[in-house]
Amino acid sequence: MCEVLTKVNCPHCQGAKVVKNGRKKDGTQNFLCKSCGKQFQQAYRYKGADPKIKHLIVSMLLRNSRIRDIAMVLQVSRVCVLNQLLKQSEKCVLTPKQKHYKSVQIDEFWSYVQHKKKHKRWLFYAYAPETNEVLGYVIGNRSAKTIKKLLQMLKDIEIEQYCTNNWSAFAEVLAGQNHQVGKHLTRHIEGVNNALRARNRRLVRKTTCFSKKDKYHEAAIKIMFQQWNYDYHTF
Repeated sequence: MCEVLTKVNCPHCQGAKVVKNGRKKDGTQNFLCKSCGKQFQQAYRYKGADPKIKHLIVSMLLRNSRIRDIAMVLQVSRVCVLNQLLKQSEKCVLTPKQKHYKSVQIDEFWSYVQHKKKHKRWLFYAYAPETNEVLGYVIGNRSAKTIKKLLQMLKDIEIEQYCTNNWSAFAEVLAGQNHQVGKHLTRHIEGVNNALRARNRRLVRKTTCFSKKDKYHEAAIKIMFQQWNYDYHTF
């Protein structure tokens, strides 16, 4: 009798140090990766539990695909897609690469949740051109209070100069700081705005693709910024 051996790699880390680790209640062989410590199966009866499918869900979310489109293409439920969106966002943490920045640009633009006129959501964020990274962001209304929340997130960073547009609230909040105003000083962050809208339909003003709940809206923005900061070459 000839025995055929199949090499199994971990779908989480692609490691080859994999051993059998018992069986599931339905008799399916379970495996354990000694490199990352995660368990997995070689074949899943429910596609939504497959780590490869979970990875594809996130990749498609970052490539401007709608929730319904992802569910249809990958043959999983919309609930599965939304749950994966939330789980992925929980892992995302924006950590500045430096403690000191020469110049930081701040800008704002709006999107909406459920209803365009009633539920506008303003996204304020700080961008450092010298490292091409988003340092922090806040979602709220268009007010000086929201800007203050953003600056509070940047309090542990030394910033020599802030560049914004000529909205009066910026001048009010940044009084006493080295604050420069002008479109020529915010052209980098304006370019980022365009890239973000191209990658996330929720941020396009004239769109029929929108989140029905704030938690999904914020999660989609969070994983998008994470991708920008740590995997920009694929953005």
